[in-house]
Amino acid sequence: MPELPEVETIVRGLRRVVPGRRVAVARVLNGTVVRGPARRFTQAVEGARIAGVERRAKFIVLRLDDGRVWLSHLRMSGKWLVVRPRRVREKSRGAGRRPGAELPAYTRAAFDLDDGTRLLYVDPRMLGEMEVVTAEAWRAREAALGPEPLDPAFTPEVLDELLAGSRRNVKEFLLDQTKVAGLGNIYVAEALWRSRISPRRRARNVGPIRAERLHRAIVDVLDEAIGRSGTSFGSTYLDYVGAEGEVGEMYDFLAVYDREGEPCPRCRAPIRRIVQGQRSTYHCPRCQR
Repeated sequence: MPELPEVETIVRGLRRVVPGRRVAVARVLNGTVVRGPARRFTQAVEGARIAGVERRAKFIVLRLDDGRVWLSHLRMSGKWLVVRPRRVREKSRGAGRRPGAELPAYTRAAFDLDDGTRLLYVDPRMLGEMEVVTAEAWRAREAALGPEPLDPAFTPEVLDELLAGSRRNVKEFLLDQTKVAGLGNIYVAEALWRSRISPRRRARNVGPIRAERLHRAIVDVLDEAIGRSGTSFGSTYLDYVGAEGEVGEMYDFLAVYDREGEPCPRCRAPIRRIVQGQRSTYHCPRCQR
């Protein structure tokens, strides 16, 4: 599942292209990727001008110039791709008369902008979704999300206070989007390893000293992953890529995630995989306490 660094990478790619552009044509090729009727969604975005693109938690937030908000959540395998005007023309000329022949496999929606750029929403598993909501509706939904971990307002003291109020294990606590927004399985595992905290430790037992280490680890691993364009695990159709097809390079720098049986980079003990909340957790049983 794309996490904060992957979504941020896609948003930065979209931000280079879409602000100020108008949606000339919208096509939903599979209605399961939008909330509500597909026709209502296309009518909502066609003719709209995109004022800006932001990220909030794992949401891609496209703000329309009339105040409405176009939301996209990628879930497990969603991705946005930008096709530049020249490539759109070349692909269209070679596509013949077959509808959608110029589009990549698993394209679920396509949006032609007024400058000839095409935005494609590609999602093999069709678990992602998008919708257009009012500004008020988005503010209400956003209010339920936790603080952004890269926001200066998210301090070690804030994290310590949040942790102190929970009986859950720290790994599941950090995955709760109402506590800290944007974190997922990959970067929680890496942050816990960097801070030497066991994923089994109860959140309320982390304490201020460990919370400060954990805060630093969260910020550092997210910053590093964004700098490496996120994490791609291979080259299959399911893998994450950035908006212009760039592959995330963070996988080679992960210490524990997806490293079961490999030696811990710090103490050389074998990395162990356990299951917490029906999700895999990777950790070092020796140096994470």
